[in-house]
Amino acid sequence: MSTVVTETIHVSQATATTAETSQLQLTVASGREVRASVLDAARPYLPRIVLAVILLIGGATAALATPRLMGAIVDLVSNGDRLIVWTSTTAVWWAGGLMVAATAASALLTSFGFILMAGAVDRVIARLRERVIDSGMHLPLARLERVGAGDLIARTTDDVTMLTQTVSEVLPAVTGAGFAVAVTLVGMAALDWRFLLVGVALLPVYAFALHRYRRSAPAQYLEERRRRGRRAAELLASLRGLSSVRAFALQPDRRARIGDHSWAVVRLSITIRILNNRLFGRVNFAEWLGMTLLLVIGFHLVRDGAVSVGTVTAATLYFLRLFGPIGQLLLVVDPISSASASLRRMIGVIIETTQVPVSGAPEHHRQSEPGPAHGRLRATNIGFSYGDRAVLAEVSVDVAAGQTLAVVGVSGAGKSTLAAVLAGLRPPASGDVRLGGTDIADLDPAVRARLICMVTQDVHVFSGTLREDLMLARPGATDAELDTALRTAGAAEWVAELEAGLDTTVGAQGTALTPVQAQQVALARVALVDPAVVVLDEATAEAGSSGAAELESAALRITRGRTAIVVAHRLDQAARADEVILMRHGRIIERGTHDQLIAAHGEYAQLWSAWSAGRSQPVRGKAEEGAQ
Repeated sequence: MSTVVTETIHVSQATATTAETSQLQLTVASGREVRASVLDAARPYLPRIVLAVILLIGGATAALATPRLMGAIVDLVSNGDRLIVWTSTTAVWWAGGLMVAATAASALLTSFGFILMAGAVDRVIARLRERVIDSGMHLPLARLERVGAGDLIARTTDDVTMLTQTVSEVLPAVTGAGFAVAVTLVGMAALDWRFLLVGVALLPVYAFALHRYRRSAPAQYLEERRRRGRRAAELLASLRGLSSVRAFALQPDRRARIGDHSWAVVRLSITIRILNNRLFGRVNFAEWLGMTLLLVIGFHLVRDGAVSVGTVTAATLYFLRLFGPIGQLLLVVDPISSASASLRRMIGVIIETTQVPVSGAPEHHRQSEPGPAHGRLRATNIGFSYGDRAVLAEVSVDVAAGQTLAVVGVSGAGKSTLAAVLAGLRPPASGDVRLGGTDIADLDPAVRARLICMVTQDVHVFSGTLREDLMLARPGATDAELDTALRTAGAAEWVAELEAGLDTTVGAQGTALTPVQAQQVALARVALVDPAVVVLDEATAEAGSSGAAELESAALRITRGRTAIVVAHRLDQAARADEVILMRHGRIIERGTHDQLIAAHGEYAQLWSAWSAGRSQPVRGKAEEGAQ
């Protein structure tokens, strides 16, 4: 029966995640917000970027010498005066030498400019990437649950990768071709202003091509990214509830959902490719039209004696020189559109944490330092809802420093939600939670995390060495401190038996830990943090009968001397607590010590009678456990 209930809960969670993900997404940043964020990340590197721009302009300018000198050679050859053949030959050699020098100077200036620009841009991208990851880790839990983890995973993996790869691919084109186009147009104007009529005639053609492309492509790319995020959410929900999917034969439904999003991505990719083909068809037409106009203008200018054949040759070479850079710039419009969509989604994650304070408190009210160290935890008239469904209503508790409060009740009573609110992981809709007189919503999240630690039944072992995993809780901890924490958690014995001890690699890529060992590692982290308050939300529920005693003893050692809130899945845990509250439908219906509630012959007494039936081993009190 319990298996069926568990499977049903998993399916409900997977279905709820899918439904919520289809309705809500994380913020997508506007153009103004993207510019502000990028400028802020680039501010430390502005001098480097300015120097890079100067070098790139210099390199593009030096490259103009070659076409101009080629035009001069044409004029010398077309002169036809045999008396100055020797002079012409010397001039040709000088022109050739100058072309070599100009080409070398252009290559050097462009190379150094590109190196400086690439280094600066890579650092800017790295800063943005770090901010996105940090913002993702600080997203409010309630917000993350509403949008689903799939969208966040897609933004912090696929979108970050897309932006990084695109920058690496398009930066040479943008830095080299962009400056080449601008400087070449100036060079054509310097030859004769009428050559710019070609650019004026082509501008509407290029503008029309880009306008048609930009009118549709960015939205298509953004929708493709969104569909990828939806697909990731569906896949993640299916994997998380895999046992439920198999138990209830939901494979066809899950495949259909994932398949719908996958085919949507394919259709969008085809549409984007069609848009690209139309763009380059219009670009090819513009190139043909431009060359035709340039030759017509040049013919009339030479016929009227306004310019020489060499000047027209130089202008033609300048225009031919534009084909490559313009083509490169248009080639990167496609990846830039894709990267822009990714960047807007990445910046959206950063905006989420600035728009919605982690704890729900206004930023200017946050305290970076806690008040006087005090373990008394008091919650008054707490209310909390998931959407329109109220989960907690007018819940008040007052746990004295060093005391333990046990929270019991049937599934769905609101126990875990109350634990999360007391730990500061969920902001209450009404009421407040105070630690030593300070509202925990006013504490900086990092400070609050070191004052109140929560351990649930679902713990995570990070990939890396066991030492690195533990030192996440206290960076710089000594081996003696780590050993003490492991002994407190009851893990010292099996850690000593590991081949490399604390330096053993654990997690997905290393030694697999049992559920009991993973829970002990989590408890050891709590011991290293040394918080004033510990919240245990069924932290020993996954141990099974063989490991329950070990984890129970470890939990008692961890909570000794600390304020503790224990969501009890075994009533012997409640019997050891200083106070017990029984919850039903989000409200406290009974409160008192274990003995008082037994004497009251209420619901708790009935639960105790049913739970203890057939158990002959007496339950020891907290004082007796603490003495051992």
